[in-house]
Amino acid sequence: MNEIAVFTGSLTIYWSSVIICLGIAAGLCLTLALYPMDHRHNTAVWVFFPIAVVLSVFFSRCIHWYSHIEQYESFLQAVMDYSTGGGFVIQGIIPGVFLAAVIVRLFRLTPTAGELLDAVAPGLALSFALIRLSSLFNSTCRARIVIINPAFQRLPFAVSWVDAAGNVEFRLATFFLEFLALLVITVILCVFYFRHRSEPLWEGIPNHGNVMCMFLLLTGVVEIIVDSTRYDSALFHFFLLKKLNPYASFVPIAMVVSAILILLVFIRYMRISVRVNGWSWYHILAIVAFVAALVVIGYLGEYRVQRTGAYVRCYLWYAAGLLTWLAVVIGIYSSCVAKEYDYEDEG
Repeated sequence: MNEIAVFTGSLTIYWSSVIICLGIAAGLCLTLALYPMDHRHNTAVWVFFPIAVVLSVFFSRCIHWYSHIEQYESFLQAVMDYSTGGGFVIQGIIPGVFLAAVIVRLFRLTPTAGELLDAVAPGLALSFALIRLSSLFNSTCRARIVIINPAFQRLPFAVSWVDAAGNVEFRLATFFLEFLALLVITVILCVFYFRHRSEPLWEGIPNHGNVMCMFLLLTGVVEIIVDSTRYDSALFHFFLLKKLNPYASFVPIAMVVSAILILLVFIRYMRISVRVNGWSWYHILAIVAFVAALVVIGYLGEYRVQRTGAYVRCYLWYAAGLLTWLAVVIGIYSSCVAKEYDYEDEG
């Protein structure tokens, strides 16, 4: 498949770039449709959007430079010169979006940053989905897993791959499976936004930011297991503490960032639940389950799949741990919701 969409003189536009731009535009359109639903003006979105794009590109490139420093002449070349190629790490979009929302709040264009982020979350998931789909036109975001069964040697399961010896094999289409998962998450977040964006927590506790928290939870779960399969994951690289590289340099950055974000969401709702309900047995059970799932994901999932290559068994453990995280966080969130909420009042 030809990677070039337009070639004229010194101008070359790649299909992957076209899909990424369409993904950003689609996310913007969805946000513009959602934000005014509570009689708010889209000025906040229009100001937010260019700031978020600039900051997201910067942070995404910074992380890629950190992980692939050998590909760049210098840090300045990595973040200032985009004509020489290079890549990006999609997790850099998240701090860019959060910082842009804070800036818009400082301009007093939105009541709270959380309300703006709630409207942004479904569109952000849609943008993530199309950014992943752009890998259809390059060689990124493929898995180490080789698909042998001819019945599955096609999308959405596998794509062809030419190894160093020139042999054609079929690799798991990580990018396409994540694209499909993110589309499902987009639908879930839209439904959550329509029904629960104004769902009140207990008195005195802000009820905004919950849609974005669900975005971080759902996309984090998907990103952790997907990034584990990739052959080209962005990995940690220690500059001053080089002795740590043999022990931690095989750990994907996206996996750690996603796990930390899920932990922060869990802590947020745990603190609220304890504040309004007091300590109870289910809080202790939730903490134990969360830690146990972390052990399952880290040891029976990631560590064992790196050492043994037993993909089916290890990823079943992976899925069990991640589903436990989902159940625990959503369960704690539900304990924070005011029980007397009337959905009929939702606009």
